[in-house]
Amino acid sequence: MQGQVVRRTIIGLAALIVAGVGLVLALPWIASTQLVRDRIAYELSAWSGYRVQLSQAPRIDVWPTFSAHLSNVALYEWGGHDSRPVLEAERVDIDLSALAALRGDVVFSKLALEHPLLRLTKATPVFDLPPLPGGGRMSRAIDTASQVVSANAVDPDLSGLPRDAFGQVTFNDGRIAVVEEGEDQVILSGLTGQIGWPALDRPATLTANGVWRSEAIRVEASSAQPLLLLAGGTSPVRLSLDAAPAKLRFDGAANLSANSFFDGQASFETPSLRRALEWSRTDIAAGQTIGAAKLSGRITGSAERLQIEEAALDLAGSPGTGVLELSTGGATPTIAGSIAFDQLNLGTFLAAFTPQIDKVDEAADLIYETAARQLNLDLRLSARQAQLGDFALAGLAATAQLKNGNAAFDISDASAFGGTIQAGIRIEPAGRANEVELRFLASEIDVGAMTLQAGAKRFVPQTRGNLSAILRGKGNDWNTVISTSEGTLTANFGPGDIVGIDVNAFLARAAEGRLFPLSEVAEGAMPIRGLQFSAAVGRGLARIDTGSILLEGRRAGLNGIVPLAGRALALSGDIAPVDGQGQVTGEAVKFFVGGGWDEPFISPMIVNEAETPPEDAGADTQP
Repeated sequence: MQGQVVRRTIIGLAALIVAGVGLVLALPWIASTQLVRDRIAYELSAWSGYRVQLSQAPRIDVWPTFSAHLSNVALYEWGGHDSRPVLEAERVDIDLSALAALRGDVVFSKLALEHPLLRLTKATPVFDLPPLPGGGRMSRAIDTASQVVSANAVDPDLSGLPRDAFGQVTFNDGRIAVVEEGEDQVILSGLTGQIGWPALDRPATLTANGVWRSEAIRVEASSAQPLLLLAGGTSPVRLSLDAAPAKLRFDGAANLSANSFFDGQASFETPSLRRALEWSRTDIAAGQTIGAAKLSGRITGSAERLQIEEAALDLAGSPGTGVLELSTGGATPTIAGSIAFDQLNLGTFLAAFTPQIDKVDEAADLIYETAARQLNLDLRLSARQAQLGDFALAGLAATAQLKNGNAAFDISDASAFGGTIQAGIRIEPAGRANEVELRFLASEIDVGAMTLQAGAKRFVPQTRGNLSAILRGKGNDWNTVISTSEGTLTANFGPGDIVGIDVNAFLARAAEGRLFPLSEVAEGAMPIRGLQFSAAVGRGLARIDTGSILLEGRRAGLNGIVPLAGRALALSGDIAPVDGQGQVTGEAVKFFVGGGWDEPFISPMIVNEAETPPEDAGADTQP
């Protein structure tokens, strides 16, 4: 009995071996039949829905794998004999099922495309697509999935999805082109990667490397239900894009239909915002100094309107959190929302839209006109600590707005130098030149600390007080605006000292009647009981209406004209003795002030001894 079992086992194994050898011997004959050759083109067309054209008959290999090799393959729209192929490839290598071939069928397990070119002609809200096929298994599968989605878009019945096996598609050195006015505009080149999709009701993955806008990129994507996405439904999606100018991540639910929808965690990171904007070709110009930027949060909405909740923004080392909304539905993209910073560099933020002024005597554009016209911005900013140039601010509340070429930045409240400040700038297009308004208001500030921080080294008031400036001008650069400006300048200081003037030495040199530089009497400080200043600005010239300094037993006055865009001084002044009520009690020492702010010169005036100075000489002396 045992011998019979052994004998039967040996006979069974021998039969299997003979069958296997017979199969291997039969495969070349089977594969070479015209039926299998014709079925390859038929199956490609049946799957894709496009008309398949082969330049020559497929070459069949049996070893080491059962495969077919096609040269110069092109897929056309049905009826589009004169149109360009939707997809073409120099070579297509196909792994075939040997068992299916024995039945006379062709079943693909893997396709490899060499130097393919895919043409996109159909625009969608998210990205362009190739023209729709006239039919095919994929098209029918998408139609079936659409019915599943229509029956229940929120919780579709996945058991109703087609389960056809798909396999793996690899591609090497491929290109994607958008057809514009009959010409191919290649948008992606050097594409190498693969699509893994075991069956139509199973998850799919995509990995690809290529070149987009002269930058190497790597894309990785996966979807739990890709067929639902193609049918206009919603599916979990993961996407990552890595390139030198920027990195993008998304992990959540997506819908790519005409009513697109996204809900998930997303992030964007770039080492240079300016480079990223240039690479994106959005025509939005970034400032010269803008650097690294990061943005992450939960995004919800459509491709035309996205809201970023729990947004974390880091702009060149200034981190903040808040809510943002991005809209592309109108003629101009819009960014709106509010961001709260712990520390914010306002100069870096403004550099995204306005040029940097490296030298005060350089003409610099007011604003990047491209940014103002191709981006709408409405942001509310707050910061516990902020930096504006050399000035440190606390408790900042500000707004930044761009719309239709108009630009506005307002600091509605901030603490600085022991007091509070408000400031704003508005730029409105007006023909060939912009109309510009500048406002600055400082209340109860430490004037000495502010002027020292601004870089002043001489004539520094060590006192507290209020400052106000309102200027309106026209021009396309800062120098032109200042030289055409009109408005008012006012100051009101309390008791203190003005460092850099020795009043007694000043009077002694003035008594000599000779020209002398103010720097020769700069030792010491001049005690003051108060200072009042007001000037009317017109055509870039500040005409001093009131310039009065109350000293101990004296009153000093200044009048004249100062060009705001230049450094030349043309002033006259006097110093007169006064009583406790501020009334002039003696002869005033009169003088002219010339030269520049950096080096003023004093020219004493000779007063006729028979003259009696008027009581208001300190206020009304004219140059």
